[in-house]
Amino acid sequence: MREAAPPVLTLSLPLSADFVERCAERIVEDCRARLPDLSSIQVVLPNLALAPRLCRALAAAAGSGLLLPRLSTLPRLAAAAGIGGQPDSLRRITLYRLLRERNWFPDNAVWEICAELIALFDELNARAVGLPQDEAEFLARLERAYAARGSQPLRFEAEVVHRLWLAEAAGPPSRQVAESMALAALAGKAAAPLYLLCEHDPRPVEADFCRVWALRQPVTLFQPRRDAVQEAPMRALNFAWPPGVHDDELSSPLMPSLIARAEAARAAFPLSPLAGRLRLIGAASLEAEAATAAAEVKRWLAAGHSAIALVAADRVAARRTRALLERDGILARDETGWKLSTTRAAALIDAWLEVAATDAYHRALLDLVKSPFVFGDLPEAALQAGLLQLESGLARYNLASGLSRYETALARQGDCAEALELLRRVAAARRVLPRGGAFVADWLAALTQSLAALGALDGLARDGAGATLLELLRARQEELAAVPPRLTFNEWREWLDREFENAAFVDQGIDSPLVMTHLAATRLRRFDAAILIGADRGNLASVFSGAVFGNQAVRADLGLPLPAEAAARLRDDLAGLIVSCGEVTATWQILRGDEANLLCPELDLLSVLHAHAWGDGLTAAAVMAVAAPPPVSVVNSAVNIAANPGTAMPRPAAPQRTPLRLSTSAYASLVACPYQFFVRRMLGLAEADEVSEAFEKRDYGEFVHRILTRFHAAHPRLADLPEAALAADLEAISRALFAPRIAENFLEHAWLARWLDCVPGYIAWQKAREAAGWRYAGGELARERILPLPGGGEVTLHGRLDRLDVRDDAAEAVLDYKTQNTQNVRRRLADAAEEVQLACYALLQGGQVTEAAYVALDGETPAALPLPEVQAVARAQGARLTAAVAALRAGAALPAHGAETVCAWCEARGLCRRDYHAGIQP
Repeated sequence: MREAAPPVLTLSLPLSADFVERCAERIVEDCRARLPDLSSIQVVLPNLALAPRLCRALAAAAGSGLLLPRLSTLPRLAAAAGIGGQPDSLRRITLYRLLRERNWFPDNAVWEICAELIALFDELNARAVGLPQDEAEFLARLERAYAARGSQPLRFEAEVVHRLWLAEAAGPPSRQVAESMALAALAGKAAAPLYLLCEHDPRPVEADFCRVWALRQPVTLFQPRRDAVQEAPMRALNFAWPPGVHDDELSSPLMPSLIARAEAARAAFPLSPLAGRLRLIGAASLEAEAATAAAEVKRWLAAGHSAIALVAADRVAARRTRALLERDGILARDETGWKLSTTRAAALIDAWLEVAATDAYHRALLDLVKSPFVFGDLPEAALQAGLLQLESGLARYNLASGLSRYETALARQGDCAEALELLRRVAAARRVLPRGGAFVADWLAALTQSLAALGALDGLARDGAGATLLELLRARQEELAAVPPRLTFNEWREWLDREFENAAFVDQGIDSPLVMTHLAATRLRRFDAAILIGADRGNLASVFSGAVFGNQAVRADLGLPLPAEAAARLRDDLAGLIVSCGEVTATWQILRGDEANLLCPELDLLSVLHAHAWGDGLTAAAVMAVAAPPPVSVVNSAVNIAANPGTAMPRPAAPQRTPLRLSTSAYASLVACPYQFFVRRMLGLAEADEVSEAFEKRDYGEFVHRILTRFHAAHPRLADLPEAALAADLEAISRALFAPRIAENFLEHAWLARWLDCVPGYIAWQKAREAAGWRYAGGELARERILPLPGGGEVTLHGRLDRLDVRDDAAEAVLDYKTQNTQNVRRRLADAAEEVQLACYALLQGGQVTEAAYVALDGETPAALPLPEVQAVARAQGARLTAAVAALRAGAALPAHGAETVCAWCEARGLCRRDYHAGIQP
């Protein structure tokens, strides 16, 4: 008769702050005969972060120095045994090939389905369960669970999952399965007692490992249990979250109601065991939440706490908190890391592949050239010169894509040697990439070669995230060497994006008492204090992966994890964190946009019970978000206006930078908003010209100007010519000028059609103007005028007139085309004293100007809208200009007091922070 295997000794210990210490005491008690040498003992931990604490606890329990036992985790033991197995990257490629061959799903969904299927297969492997070998039996089980007979979608789902499961099972084992096999082999050679610390109920792989080990050596398994804890804080939490009770059971008539549990808690503890230990803080905004979290950390550091956890449920808010702390010189050791896809190194790859895919789309090309990693073999001065030449050249010629077009244009311009060298390097790197389909390993090899051609490998290798990325590329190239299928560029790029999204970069260079981690990583660990950031129901939710089979009946029938298990684990994790820390603060944003953002159900339930039992819901007020001290003259404001009185309006002065040569547009900027003038003209921070990919209203206006200038140069007088011939000529000129833009974007036809509707009316208007005695005298005329300044010196005003008309009596008229309707133009002229442009044009042209008018060209009939008392207004603006320049030279302030119509399109709005000035509401 076969001898029964010796049992695994399972010890249920309280889930308390001293769980690890109790485990250490039991190990020492069991092995007292071996002291002081415990080096033959094997201890398996769920997380090596517990190792230092366990070592200290063992020494304390022994009361003297000792040789420590071997400490490891199951994955490390398996790795040391050489687990082998099929890497997940190979599994994904294999599944992708099978799905693509069967053409079951749209191409853009295949990679996502691969990920979901692998997650399902891993769940099956982790639970040591499989699918029936017969597809019909599998379908029958699904039909029973779904209570659906003869369902075609269900039949299709069963076919997909079953066939791919069998295909994977027939191949090499996955890393997960190989790990289990390696652990079983290791346990079969056990030569010393084993102690294993669990985080929850033992997982199947842990239970199997212990069972096989127990065939040869004694095994003790330590399991934390909430219901075994006698300390007051955990008992109070158990009233809110009864151990082992699922959500649907809480509403059962057999369960005490929430109020009954609250009354029982009050009877057990007249004073709350959680008061002073747990605080719940709802913040009005992201900035307010981050400020609250940062304030808590500073308070704890000031109190002398040496182990503080930033538990990041909301990664965005946690990163903002970290930034606020770093601003004050407080660094955090980040255990969670960054997604590799969010790093600068991955951004370089994305920009480069976008350049290759789009024939050097200009934005992607500029992102590539601006990357700190590329062209590291070029002198910095040459690189910066090439970047400036490239950026200005693309904008000047309005080139959106096309490497060859870029080279032709810059070569024609001259003085662009550095930019041309950059373009040649990019072209050479692009030639390295395969044309058509290729194996993944070949794509990766070509990518590495192209990065070398771009001079990026050394820079990436020196960067922490860059080195991680290069190692990932090398590992995947090795794992997938000569593995089918051949992927197109787009397929491979999507695969690579997913690899970057799934990989993480962890900065190991910071050692700090402040640790950024996630909730699951706090299990069994002890901190002086912890801040749980993002405790809302969207971020702090039980992790349940059930994409393929989400139906609970199906999952139960297949032996897969259920949502109730994930919810129970979340409550255990929250309880463990609260009782293992001296203080815990949970924060969340009470609003997401205009929608209410609720606290997570677990903490909400606890808050309600605490309010019924002890009169408060554990809530506290958020810290007011306060602006940082202003650097120089630019003020940083608070984000939450309602909670902040606002910041002072900036009023810089720079007499030494006062320009003495001004264009009419620069003077208009000074009048509209002095601070805007300061930023644009005195600091030189005006927006650089950009490539215009699609026609805008501004581009339309420029084209109309060019068309009319060319038309009137050919026809300075229209009176003696038939209107039909003139309209045909104007239309031909218009089509010729629009043709290049229409060739790039067919939708620009709409702008041409809009202008052509105006042509007949414009011809008639021009003939009527000539009949009134005016004749065209020129267009796009450069003018400048020197004006003396009060107290000495002079300022030069310059500008370009759209059009000048003359009359036989020597009178002159200055006209400015506006592609706006008459009503908008008339509104602009409503306050003649504030009209700068026409007055300056009249001032530049001189005293013969008797008319200065805007010509509204948006409609079938143009209209000239004149500035009244043109010479008087021109002289007034001249005096105003000289007085303003003199005041600037004397140190006058330049406040940001622009009107809303000015600020709406101002690039300096982010510098002046107009929305956050005292007394101004956004």
